Amino acid sequence: PGRGMAIITRWEEFSAASEGKAHEVDLEIVAWTDPKSVAKVHTERIYHQDKTGKGFPTRRLTCLSMAAGLFTPDDVKRWKAAGSQPEIDMQAMVGRPIMIELIEKPDDKDPSKKYINIGNIGLGFWHIKDSRTNGWPKNQAVFNRSAAIVGDWVTEEKPKPAASAAGNPFATGNV
Repeated sequence: PGRGMAIITRWEEFSAASEGKAHEVDLEIVAWTDPKSVAKVHTERIYHQDKTGKGFPTRRLTCLSMAAGLFTPDDVKRWKAAGSQPEIDMQAMVGRPIMIELIEKPDDKDPSKKYINIGNIGLGFWHIKDSRTNGWPKNQAVFNRSAAIVGDWVTEEKPKPAASAAGNPFATGNV
C-alpha cells in the first residue's frame, strides 16, 4: 500500500488470465512512499461487467486513460455533447507514467485473505501533473522524459461568483 508514480508496462484487453472477463494493466512502480517498493509490478484487473448499472467499469477506464494523457476531461465533455464515442487505442498507454494509490483490501468472503488494489474505490489513477498529487513521490527523470507525451492536466475552471459589494458603492461617507 502507498502512493506514487508508476509506468504502465502492459495493457491486455479481455485477458486470458481472467478468462476474458477483465482487462489487465501492469504498473511498474518508479517512485513510492516506501522506497523498497520501487521496481515492483502491480497488476490491476478492470472487470468489464457492470454489476451496479452505473457505468463503473467505464469510469475506471476513463480515469486510467485520462491519467495516461490519452485524452482530457474537456475531450469527454465534447464527446458527450456531440453524442459520439471515439475509439481509444488503449495500447498507447504502455510506456506512459501515471500516479497511483494502492490499498490493502480484505477479501469479501474470507477476511484472512488480503489483496492490494487501486485505491479511491478503484479510481485511484491520476495524471502526473495533477495538483492533487503534489507532494507524492515522483521519479523526476521519468517525469521530465514523459511530460510532453502525456501533456498537461487541464480541468475546466468554474466561474467564480462576483463578490458582493458591502453597502452602497455610490455612498461617499458624507451624510
